Amino acid sequence: MMLNTRLMKDLKKAMQDKNTIKKSVITLLRAGLTNEKIKRKAELTEQEEMAVVRRELKQTKDSLAEFKKAGRTDLVEKEEAKIAVLETYLPKQLSEAELLTEIQKLNLDKTENIGKVIGQVIAEFKEVADGALVSKVVKEYMNS
Repeated sequence: MMLNTRLMKDLKKAMQDKNTIKKSVITLLRAGLTNEKIKRKAELTEQEEMAVVRRELKQTKDSLAEFKKAGRTDLVEKEEAKIAVLETYLPKQLSEAELLTEIQKLNLDKTENIGKVIGQVIAEFKEVADGALVSKVVKEYMNS
């Protein structure tokens, strides 16, 4: 539960700094971790903790896309700030170029079903790459 310790420390700092966005994101993450722990009836592994953070990040990115479509610039800024906070709790993510380099090292069969290849690559890089980015880069790689 190293993440929970870090979250508590960051929560105290956010409260002292009166950073309401960071405070709300940390509170949301702590609740998500607690719910997952209750659901599993066991302490969470580091991978399970990161899965909760990634899930919250994905939901926030989905909300951001919806707010952009609706032209809600006030909410877009809030969601972008939340994303920045959530990303600090994940391992450094690969850029598009770095991901392409790693995919090329895998020597994937370009005749293989693209969905199957995307699944393999997501499984390989789920800790350090967003699924949407993996999908985009794999499609470009397979079509080159």
